[in-house]
Amino acid sequence: MKNKNLLIYLIVLLVLSFSIFIIKYINDTKNQYKVISENILFQQSSTLFNNIVTMRKWSSDHGAVYVKAHEGIEPNPYLENNHTYTKDSELLIKINPAWMTRQLSEMSNRTENYYFKITSLDPVNPVNAPDDFEKKALDDLAKNKDKTFYTSMEKDKYNLLGSLKIEPSCLECHVHQNYKVGEVRGGLRVSVPLDSYTQNIEILESKTNFLFTITILTSLVFIIIIVFTINSIYSREINITKLNKTLEKKVRIRTKELIDANKKLIEISTKDYLTNIPNRRHFFEIGTKSLHIAKRENNQLSVICIDIDFFKKINDTYGHNVGDEVLKLITKNMNKYIRKSDVLARIGGEEFAILLNNTNEENAFLLAEKIRIAIENLNYINNNKEIKTTISLGISQLTQEDYDLDSIIIRADKALYEAKNTGRNKSVIY
Repeated sequence: MKNKNLLIYLIVLLVLSFSIFIIKYINDTKNQYKVISENILFQQSSTLFNNIVTMRKWSSDHGAVYVKAHEGIEPNPYLENNHTYTKDSELLIKINPAWMTRQLSEMSNRTENYYFKITSLDPVNPVNAPDDFEKKALDDLAKNKDKTFYTSMEKDKYNLLGSLKIEPSCLECHVHQNYKVGEVRGGLRVSVPLDSYTQNIEILESKTNFLFTITILTSLVFIIIIVFTINSIYSREINITKLNKTLEKKVRIRTKELIDANKKLIEISTKDYLTNIPNRRHFFEIGTKSLHIAKRENNQLSVICIDIDFFKKINDTYGHNVGDEVLKLITKNMNKYIRKSDVLARIGGEEFAILLNNTNEENAFLLAEKIRIAIENLNYINNNKEIKTTISLGISQLTQEDYDLDSIIIRADKALYEAKNTGRNKSVIY
């Protein structure tokens, strides 16, 4: 459950982060578009400003321009020698840079809705007195000498005010103000309408808000789908886990039953049912492996073959039940004398064999004698009658010529027959 909640948290965090990135990208794009649009307004306004300044300079360089008097144009009342006459007595009105700027501004306002105005903090013409924007702009430019333009965005127009330097023609009107050529004493204002800009920004805001909404809704849908999917997967996993646990439990039980059955089968196939020691088959399997190991590592290995003396007589006299008890008793006592690394097996009715690892025939003989003596001194009481028994033993050890276990056992059997043929109850080395 903790892993599920952590996974949901991480995925939701990832989706939200991606959504925030998209929203930020959209918002940055919108702001960049606004900046570009404002730069376009600035370029447009500054271009108009430079055009007017260029015309003013041209007019100033040529000592102003004279035009024929006609309706709608009047001499500049603040300009001395503001008119002249031709030789034909035609009235020519002098248009200096300031008067030209005013004429252009009035014409532009009538046709293009662009606005131009010369202004100064100390104007000769009261009409050129600054409004709030112009005063703020002139104060800013006066404080920042290296600055050329001051801009402001109003509701319906973009305002730009650029500084103007005193030209020689300016001194005709400002002769009493001690202006010097090259000084900055005023500015030229250019106002550009914002109809297209405002319309574009409104469209941009609308599309941006739409994209914001789509992004947020998409993120929520993704989160819902992902959370639902993860919960479904985990629910399915829980059910599968429960089924697996049930199945695993059944498998464990069945496996244990199979293991127990295999153990029983192994015991049945490898142990003698009466004496509970390895049978002939198991003895030969272990003996063959031990022989190969001894040959490879050049170790010693010996085999003792054992036969109970006159065992048939015990069966005939006391019955097979008593014979079985005698076999168990002899087996139990022989087991006391062998090591864990040795193997005692019943290979026939009353025949036994012992496999001795890392043992030569002399040491095997010593063990054989211990076992023989122990069995000779063993008493079995049946119906108040004491049953005495002895064993005969034949011993053989591994030689360089031996390549299977049979060859060693054959020699041990021959030694065993010699022991039986020479009086029984003895140990003989081949």
